[in-house]
Amino acid sequence: MAVAGSLVLTGCSQTKEVAKDAVTATGEAAKQAATTTGQAALAPAVNPVLDLLKKGENEVKGGNLGAAVATMGGFKAIWDKAAPVIKPLAGDKWPAIETAANLVISTFGGGTPDAAGATSALTGLIGPLSALIGK
Repeated sequence: MAVAGSLVLTGCSQTKEVAKDAVTATGEAAKQAATTTGQAALAPAVNPVLDLLKKGENEVKGGNLGAAVATMGGFKAIWDKAAPVIKPLAGDKWPAIETAANLVISTFGGGTPDAAGATSALTGLIGPLSALIGK
């Protein structure tokens, strides 16, 4: 009888471990799915912003600050549409992203910036946005 009781308890303990492992695996799968879904939701908002930033960056690197200023003149409108989508999914990265976006707006908002300042502002936002969508 003691052996049978021991076997039942051992089986019960193993069942609890299997259930615990299944819950852990399910939680991890849900977390991964949420991350993947979040990144999928972010891409349509982030990609147009990144495309514009990279175009401006290429113009600055090519020595055409005037063209970069003209290109980046459309940044605020695109950012105003993208930011509400990005903010809730960016988590703790949002403050740095918002600060970098504001730097881009201020850098290109008043006249022609110097090349170093323009490059710094652009890359300062390209990096965090690229990281956010896994690029």
